[in-house]
Amino acid sequence: MRACILFTCVAGVHRETPMSSLVPMAHVARGFCLAQNGTGIAAEKDLSVGKTTLLQNPVVEYVKNRIQEISNNASLKVLPFDGYFSMGCFADSTPAELWVKAPKGGEKASPRMCFNFCRDKPEARFFGLVEGRVCYCVPYPTLSGGNGGSEQCTAVCEGDSGSMCGGMTKSSIYEMHRCGDVTEAATKDKEAAEELLEEWEFKAGRWQYVVSALTDAGKLINVSDVRQRLFDLASSMEALLKDTNAKISDLHEKLAPLQTALDNFDATAATAAMMQAVEDAQSELGAFVAALEESAEQLKAYWDKHNLDGSMAFRSIDSKALGAAEELAKPLSTDVNFMPKKVRQEVDCDETPSDGCSAFPDKLTYFAVGEHLAALFQVYNQSNPIEGRPTLAGPAEWKKWSVKECHQMCLMTPSCVAGNVIGMVNSSVYASTCNLKSSVAKVELSKGGDAAFLMSGFVFSSYFKTHQEKIKFNVANMKIA
Repeated sequence: MRACILFTCVAGVHRETPMSSLVPMAHVARGFCLAQNGTGIAAEKDLSVGKTTLLQNPVVEYVKNRIQEISNNASLKVLPFDGYFSMGCFADSTPAELWVKAPKGGEKASPRMCFNFCRDKPEARFFGLVEGRVCYCVPYPTLSGGNGGSEQCTAVCEGDSGSMCGGMTKSSIYEMHRCGDVTEAATKDKEAAEELLEEWEFKAGRWQYVVSALTDAGKLINVSDVRQRLFDLASSMEALLKDTNAKISDLHEKLAPLQTALDNFDATAATAAMMQAVEDAQSELGAFVAALEESAEQLKAYWDKHNLDGSMAFRSIDSKALGAAEELAKPLSTDVNFMPKKVRQEVDCDETPSDGCSAFPDKLTYFAVGEHLAALFQVYNQSNPIEGRPTLAGPAEWKKWSVKECHQMCLMTPSCVAGNVIGMVNSSVYASTCNLKSSVAKVELSKGGDAAFLMSGFVFSSYFKTHQEKIKFNVANMKIA
């Protein structure tokens, strides 16, 4: 007798496994397949007649004695298995005395539940599920009748409605394996979760500036319809942000249990409990990662739709060039803060209101009311502008650049005839929204702005010339608290 490499035959699939000297070459030579448990204990299947039998009755006694020996001697125990895969649906005639059944009244049957029960049982290398509720471990399955097909394993698992746990006469058979990568995979998942958190904490933080800018601007305005427009714009984004921030918080909480399980894991003396603690924490973390990704995807879709940078890039508008020093030195278009001579005189403004009114610098606010076309957001960080953005000296340059961008966007957008630029300065971070209009019914004016508040607008002069009789300029109603 000598050792050999045996190809275990299961449903036409051959898998190479080492055999001990307990299995003679003669059995391989005469056309038998052997299912074995890693110690050489085997059953044989005569390929010519499809019959499966035990090599010898003493095998059962040997296995039972071996299991008892390992149970009584801790030094003989090996590391638990850390994974499993499905072999198929079979009739399993392994002697009942070799079955180790999961006790009744415990966790309901499922492939994962049965694996956790069997993974550290002495000499168990396979597990089976039958009747939708019975889980058992065996050193080897004695398979007969070949692959019965999924239609014969149609008993839904009591503990997992998405899986089948055998049938009334056949078992769903699984083989366990030991890859030694429990902590490696979990660590990678933890690191990926941390990267996801970092990404969305940054993005959510940036977009919160836009919500705050619109909300704060709205609080300053005493004209109800204008204020409500700003609040509605802010609330739609705030609802998405709230959900994403909640998912960020939840994911943070799930990182700690996985880190604890990893810290407590001893690779040299790992137990099934240690492995399951890592796997359970990893699985739960994965569920919360998926939840954050789903929520973040909705927020991203909303942001992409309303992202000024993306819209400008689509139209080949060079944002950085609009903020270059030579461009900022040029006066704004006469469309900006456009008003008839009579209105300029009424509000005590000079002939070039595009840069404000000299009589009250930084105080002029201008809001065109009309058919909404698009709302586009932008966040500018003066201390760390992203690629493609200009380097601006402060709020004054940011205001001028923002107005130039919105005006250019309107020029490049079909049906656009006017727009508003609304924003606030928050330390070194400036947030604004460019609101495009396809028509104008009125323009709200006031003298209540300040250096940190941007509320500028424009109406194309060509549009005003053909619609001036219908456009009302309201001075009295636009009040800033």
